[in-house]
Amino acid sequence: MKVLITTLFFFISITSFSQSNYYTTDGKNRITEAELNKMLTDQVAKMSAIMGKQLYGSLTINDTETKKDSIISRVTFAISDTKPENKVNSGPMSDYKNKEFPKFDLNTLVEKKFNSEQLKGRPTMINFWFTRCAPCIDEMPVLNKIKEKYKDDFNFIAITYNKKKDVEEFLKKHQFDFKHLIGAKDFTKQLGIKSYPMNLFLDKNGILKYVKGGIPYESIEGEELKIGDGNEIIEIIEKLK
Repeated sequence: MKVLITTLFFFISITSFSQSNYYTTDGKNRITEAELNKMLTDQVAKMSAIMGKQLYGSLTINDTETKKDSIISRVTFAISDTKPENKVNSGPMSDYKNKEFPKFDLNTLVEKKFNSEQLKGRPTMINFWFTRCAPCIDEMPVLNKIKEKYKDDFNFIAITYNKKKDVEEFLKKHQFDFKHLIGAKDFTKQLGIKSYPMNLFLDKNGILKYVKGGIPYESIEGEELKIGDGNEIIEIIEKLK
């Protein structure tokens, strides 16, 4: 059995009465509570060990479809090193959706300023990440391929709170082809981003249209998790380009 789960690792149990509960991460798969709970519990332990500290997550129910004998909730997850106040929420960045994205003026790796006004005229993908974020690293090869395919139609921006030296050292070991904006601690705090990776999509006028977590992992029974192919991101890009 093949299932897709997002890069982030916490599951909250949601009960129903006369109907069966299922969860989906891509609109197609159907995951039972037990299946998803076990996968996510295993991943929390694995990623906490890698990071050397306890990680936490939160569940977002994006929408729910009720059928005669079942309730199907489309879910995404978010990871953080701080315990969330609310385990279930209405969606990351919900206050900014369908509005002009907050303006920013951030440093590049060559110590020049990059202003958000420079993005207008083409749609934009913004990836929020940090150097010790394992799911962020896992999805970079897929993001690089997407960037290469759509670089003439889209802006591809990576924003991190890490400083110049840390990012430069990271890029010596890991290829990440987005345009890098660094030292953005105040800006990420302003946005309330606590979960990584976080992928945002703006239209050509700078309006925030879509918010996604990281690329889902694929799990095939008997095999280890591996990063997916990024089809969710490609679908969004095709809509906006």
